[in-house]
Amino acid sequence: MGFPNFKSAKRSKRAYTTNNQKGTIALAEKGIKLPKFGIVKAKLHRLPKTGWILKSVTISQESDGKFYASVLFEYEAEIKVVPVSDNAIGLDYKSDGLYMDSNGIVGSNHKFYRESYTKLFKAQKKLSRMIEANIIGYKAGPKGGRVPIYKKPLSECKNIVKQRLRVAKISRHFAHQRLDNLHKKSTEIANLYDVVCVESLNMKAIANRGFGNGKATLDNGYGMFLNMLEYKLYDRGKHFVKVDKWFPSSQLCSCCGNCQKLALSARTYTCRSCGIVIDRDYNAALNIKNEGLRLLSQAV
Repeated sequence: MGFPNFKSAKRSKRAYTTNNQKGTIALAEKGIKLPKFGIVKAKLHRLPKTGWILKSVTISQESDGKFYASVLFEYEAEIKVVPVSDNAIGLDYKSDGLYMDSNGIVGSNHKFYRESYTKLFKAQKKLSRMIEANIIGYKAGPKGGRVPIYKKPLSECKNIVKQRLRVAKISRHFAHQRLDNLHKKSTEIANLYDVVCVESLNMKAIANRGFGNGKATLDNGYGMFLNMLEYKLYDRGKHFVKVDKWFPSSQLCSCCGNCQKLALSARTYTCRSCGIVIDRDYNAALNIKNEGLRLLSQAV
């Protein structure tokens, strides 16, 4: 059997899932019925339709102390596949605008972390000073180094607990702003187009410290954006095409097909063959669209 694996309080998400057993879970008028708790007050964002079967609920607590309930329903739905058409769009990742599409439109210029950075920095700095004021000395750690000795445990310091919540609320605020923006953008594209072509990028590799743009990459949330696009297009019976990340979308000319190397610092593409001058990201988006349509025609 082996030994039990205990969850880490630092890295594990504070959540649990319980299944519906003969009515142990139910949605009430102003709350949700949970096993052993009874009816708990809650704001219901959406109500289930007739015929939906309640399967389970996941209760989670965020870092700012708020609790959320995610309810899973099962239902039958017929998905009508939309025929492949020219109503397609290509998306190229853009670090300073989420994406550039094949119509030359930039996705979003919002940098929610950067916009809240000053407020977050001041709150974190205040929290750090409050913790330092509670230190009376240091002792040797179990693996070397020094471990601080506090006047009293940090969990018993009301002001420190309150300040930690303030920091967490600021972080959750811009995280929710980012999610809201990504949902709106992905829903807009899924409603407008029948075929969406993207590159299968490794966002963790792009956010590597060696590139020097990790915060900007993670602040974009492009990986979450692609996941949202994929399931929303699937629900609508539309097509989501991933172009291989090694496809030279930035090196090909979208006009004549000529291939030439381009430095990362170059923001415009000047073709040596046909002489066209075009924005680098716009050119890549056009190539991604053309390649995605080609792959889709072969698959069909």
